[in-house]
Amino acid sequence: MSIIKEFASSILLIVSWFIFAISAYLLFWTIIMPGLAIVPFLISFISGLLCYNISRKLDASKKSNSSSTNEHYG
Repeated sequence: MSIIKEFASSILLIVSWFIFAISAYLLFWTIIMPGLAIVPFLISFISGLLCYNISRKLDASKKSNSSSTNEHYG
């Protein structure tokens, strides 16, 4: 009977360490990784804003150039 108790105790110890490892892994992916995932998000967001602003500036300069050339020829 003591052999079964020792075996059950060993199995429960192994299972508890396995559950602890899974908990640590899930904690890593839910707490730490979102903090690291914000870096590529910010890079893409900032580059999108930069492209948008450059596009607006080029569009504004194109409109002002086309209106000034129309005044010369029109």
